[in-house]
Amino acid sequence: MHPELGTVGPLTINSFGVMIAIALITGTWFMGRDLDRRGLRPGFAVELAIAAAIGGVLGARLYYLVEHRGDAGGAALSGSGLVWYGGVIGGVAAAVAVTRLRGLPLGVVADAAAPALAIGYAIGRIGCQLAGDGTYGEPSDLPWAMSYPDGRVPTDVAVHPTPIYESLTMLVVFAVLWRLRGRLAGPWRLFGLYAVLAGGERLLVEFIRINDVAALGLTAPQLFSLAQIAIGAVLLGGPVAWRRRPSAAVS
Repeated sequence: MHPELGTVGPLTINSFGVMIAIALITGTWFMGRDLDRRGLRPGFAVELAIAAAIGGVLGARLYYLVEHRGDAGGAALSGSGLVWYGGVIGGVAAAVAVTRLRGLPLGVVADAAAPALAIGYAIGRIGCQLAGDGTYGEPSDLPWAMSYPDGRVPTDVAVHPTPIYESLTMLVVFAVLWRLRGRLAGPWRLFGLYAVLAGGERLLVEFIRINDVAALGLTAPQLFSLAQIAIGAVLLGGPVAWRRRPSAAVS
């Protein structure tokens, strides 16, 4: 594992932070291409990425403070404390606000963001793998199981490398979404498909990850994933409608 890539003067370069930056840049580039194809300004992808990043960090921090409200003083002064759910809520809220402010169609922007979210998540999970941040799974004797002795959450026991599983799966999801863009009729459908596929990926990987059960025998991420899948199914609106590509004229 390589939690730290090196130092530049007094600054330490963390592998997780580097991969998050690469994820943002890559996702923004792909979204810009899709916005351009849809007749919208590609540069809006940069505005959206910045807004979502800021909103995500603020939301993740606020969620952490709410969770630790019994120790508000200590939590506020802590140098750590970012909760994924809060990040999702804050990032989505900021993205919606900026899209509305610009007067752009929210469903079209959401569809353009779907492949970008998938590729960004895949790259971000590489950062989790390099950092060994504890998002790995249960002990395993599979040939590709690995230990994380130098990770931020170290373990000498061979475990499921779930960050790798997630990264590879979301790369496939990205490929599917990128191929289908423009072929699903109506706004929100591509984003709905993303929500179903991404939610299903997280739901399944949680069965081999070490997390506390929250309710109904499921972990909190699994419950969140079920809600995500349900929302995605509603956005899909039943059977997927495909746009037929015009066939070549027969001479």
